[in-house]
Amino acid sequence: MVEQARRLGKSLLEFILFSNGYIALCAVVMCQATAILFQRELPAFFLPFIFVATVSSYSLHWYLTPTTLDSTERNQWNRRHKLLLIGIGIGSALVALVLFTQLVSYYRYFIPIVVATLLYTAPKIDRVPFRYLRRVAILKTAYLALVWTLVTGVLPIVLTGPGWNMALTVWAINRFLFLYSICFWFDYRDRVADRRSRWLTIVSMMNPKRAATVFYGIASCFALTLILLLQHGMSFPKVIALSLPMCFLAGSVPYIPHWSSDYWYYVYLDGLLLLSGLTLLAAESFV
Repeated sequence: MVEQARRLGKSLLEFILFSNGYIALCAVVMCQATAILFQRELPAFFLPFIFVATVSSYSLHWYLTPTTLDSTERNQWNRRHKLLLIGIGIGSALVALVLFTQLVSYYRYFIPIVVATLLYTAPKIDRVPFRYLRRVAILKTAYLALVWTLVTGVLPIVLTGPGWNMALTVWAINRFLFLYSICFWFDYRDRVADRRSRWLTIVSMMNPKRAATVFYGIASCFALTLILLLQHGMSFPKVIALSLPMCFLAGSVPYIPHWSSDYWYYVYLDGLLLLSGLTLLAAESFV
């Protein structure tokens, strides 16, 4: 009975993580936190669209990712559920298209982000036109962080009216540095597979000591943006809330190079994205 419960719990956890529902939830919470932080009212169908679009994008990305390079938990799950993965990807894409009909007046904001998202996955397609994109894959970590910044930190603001200012610019930089710091460690994890596939990135060329040094440099820049946000009128509790996920990440750096299980990355590291939104929402309720 206990063993059956354990297997059921593991299967449920893997489905939530590897069907991309968890990462989509992180994106939704971060978007909502941005909107509340800057007192913006999002269009009615925006958050559902972000959820299904994120599920679709990640499902397509992982469907196209070879699963023969290693035996990680994610690759094993993907190998067993290829049809489910593409089914989720296509199904969520169709739902996203339906929802987009309710957001079509904002197309000029969505189209560039959709194109940028597709370009991130395009090098996975093993055809001549797309293989050339692998030559610039050295920047894929920063590119992914930039797309996430646009979706979760910029889009909720620009959709809801004018008024961009220096404080919002600092906010966007803060979000990019935080997101890049998380993408950085995912990229570091993939360094062996990247070397095998010859899809090299800057991070894949680093040893643990160099990676930690670069991370702490990113974290220092992140801390500087917190000071600037404080100077531009953000309340102290909100700045503390912004800092907490990065503090957790910084405290984990000595251990990250030794993680072998995908659960650490997809539960804990992705969970810091969720935490960044939840701490902001909590700080907002107390201010």
